Amino acid sequence: MTVDIEGTLDAMDLPTLIQFIAQDGEQILIHLDNDTYTGAIYLDNKDLCHAELHGPNGEDSLAGEEVIYELLSWQTGTFKVRKKVPPPTVSIHKNWDFLLMEGLRRVDERRRLEELETVEDAFEDESLIEILAHMSDEDAAKIKELVKQNKEINMANVKNTLKSIMDLDGAIATALVDWESGLTLGTLGSGLNVELAAAGNTNVVRSKLAVMKDLNLKGGLEDILITLTEQYHLIRILESNPHLFLYVALNRSQANLGMARLKLSSIEHDLDLDA
Repeated sequence: MTVDIEGTLDAMDLPTLIQFIAQDGEQILIHLDNDTYTGAIYLDNKDLCHAELHGPNGEDSLAGEEVIYELLSWQTGTFKVRKKVPPPTVSIHKNWDFLLMEGLRRVDERRRLEELETVEDAFEDESLIEILAHMSDEDAAKIKELVKQNKEINMANVKNTLKSIMDLDGAIATALVDWESGLTLGTLGSGLNVELAAAGNTNVVRSKLAVMKDLNLKGGLEDILITLTEQYHLIRILESNPHLFLYVALNRSQANLGMARLKLSSIEHDLDLDA
């Protein structure tokens, strides 16, 4: 089979490659290899319709949307592009630009968490100054603040809190989110993309606080209720940690909204975030 384009991800990253070749509107196969795993992405008339990931000797095979997000995180490896190759099946039903945006968001979040882990290690190794010396004063200050917040979070208690929220009637998914930094500190549940929902609701909180500031409204923000045809989405700002919020999605036909708000308030008071 003829290879139409080939190269390395160091020279052209995957998002750029996909955007470039998708313009042709043909049936296209992108084969990726990073020495340990191999991946395949199929496009049909500009749509990402199928993706596969295979481990050594064909082990740990996966297919579908999550494969796209994994492949977008690859920074090294090789690619080969073949045209007029039909997809073996259709495992993805979302627009390719949405997949790219969500994938890049996840890559950015993973990178930020890795930076936090690196800085935490630096605290322990007493080499923080050397690492931060290569950053701007603004970026260094942000990293220090994120590490401070991260080290104060009792993750075991977060998990127990999210489990308690999932005991609510009609609970679909829940998350604890830092709306200032954009970090999602914990998630639980299924039935929707809870990480994407948490990121989106971060913007909701920021926008609401901005409106309150513009209107010169006094007092704090306690909670935000979003009512959908089949769901309630409830956001509860933590009184003890105003940069954090609890988020829960509820099945509207099963949930008792009043009880849900009362329980979130009770859970907040029992939530101990000090490590």
